[in-house]
Amino acid sequence: MTALETDVNMSRVRAALEVGRPAEALRLLAPLLAADPENAQLWTALSEAHHDAAAYPQALQAAERAVQLEPHSSRGQFLYALALWNTHVLGNNPRWGAARRRARQAQDVLRGAIRLDPFRAGYPITLAQLLLQTGGTAEAETLLRRALELEPQNTYALVTLAELALKRRNAPEAQRLAGQVLALEPESVPGLGVLAWAQLRQSEAHTALRTALSAVRLAPGDPAARAYFSALCHAHLPRPLARGGWIWRLALIPHGGLLLIPVLALGIMVRNGWRYRRLPPELRAAVSLVRPMRREIFATRTFVGIVLLGIVGLLNAQLALVSGMLVSVLLLGLGLALIVRLATGRTFRRR
Repeated sequence: MTALETDVNMSRVRAALEVGRPAEALRLLAPLLAADPENAQLWTALSEAHHDAAAYPQALQAAERAVQLEPHSSRGQFLYALALWNTHVLGNNPRWGAARRRARQAQDVLRGAIRLDPFRAGYPITLAQLLLQTGGTAEAETLLRRALELEPQNTYALVTLAELALKRRNAPEAQRLAGQVLALEPESVPGLGVLAWAQLRQSEAHTALRTALSAVRLAPGDPAARAYFSALCHAHLPRPLARGGWIWRLALIPHGGLLLIPVLALGIMVRNGWRYRRLPPELRAAVSLVRPMRREIFATRTFVGIVLLGIVGLLNAQLALVSGMLVSVLLLGLGLALIVRLATGRTFRRR
């Protein structure tokens, strides 16, 4: 195979990888590698094709061969680090056991790629992604800021820095960074989502919900947009008796902890009702699709009523019979409502 034919085929390989056709790239690479098995660029391209095809062990083998042939290739080191991570760490907890050791190895290889090519923004961004999964937040933030020095308009770095600012409870900084993202990409769902959270943290609940709702309207088929809006609804209107919620921890308090649960649940329910009624009509209609408040208020009232009647019965023996009868009536009513709903297929009306 002549040098011209090799160059033409490599151009076809690159074109296939760019348009997302790794199988075609692998087919084109097979005769090239057979003719020139000591070509590091071919092994690098092979690793990239296997990676795009999600064949990570094969990508690792090809990257190892590429690094052996050309140790100072930043691209080879980068693909080697990705293959290490995806083969040995992906799907495991990167903070424990063998996965932790492999995660550190992949991160060290990526640091080497950055030293070989310090002017490529993609390398520090990728290393920051891996570090965030292992708890290296400080180094990740430094790398993201370095990437922004190389590419000031890199929206991924801006969004990630905004999310880190939210974790530090620095809502103004998160809002500033999200604003930069939206100035570059006005329809960015992550940018709108982070902006909405920053607004909520600054007690601008209605503005935050409008921002998140605008993301849903801009990208109705994007599950991330719906997830942002749903999470904001739950944050603004927390479920009083959510599974795993902090309110259940009160049961561990001796001498009266159980008594606080219905009282606080009732208080949260009243606050949610007040917040819900204060929402503008268009927001209330959208929130009701995520949070059927009437159903939740009914369930909370029923729970609080049953608990209070039970407590009254325990504290006053003379009222125990009356309390027991009322609890039985409440439970019977709930059972009948459930039977009617299952039989007729009716659902509660959401408002």
